[in-house]
Amino acid sequence: MTGQCCVSGAESCRPARRLSKAAAPLLPGALLVLLPKCPMCLAAWLALATGIGFTATGAAWLQGTLAVLSLAAVAIAAASIIRRRSPRRDRAELTFR
Repeated sequence: MTGQCCVSGAESCRPARRLSKAAAPLLPGALLVLLPKCPMCLAAWLALATGIGFTATGAAWLQGTLAVLSLAAVAIAAASIIRRRSPRRDRAELTFR
């Protein structure tokens, strides 16, 4: 057995891993765009998708919850991108003597 067989397997995953890392911040934004804007439309969509009837009040609560969770996910993704791209200071510069 050669060492090359193990290396080639790791290389084949790289494009898929890069694609998933690039798509992860886009998914919450896409959910916000595709989310129906009125609670009645959301209730009808959920009833068609799941077969369970929802009230307008329940759909409005679910719509608000999904919007808050999507915005939080977008904020977390943006914070990680900003943190990754910001210049890093050495710990020696931050210590006081």
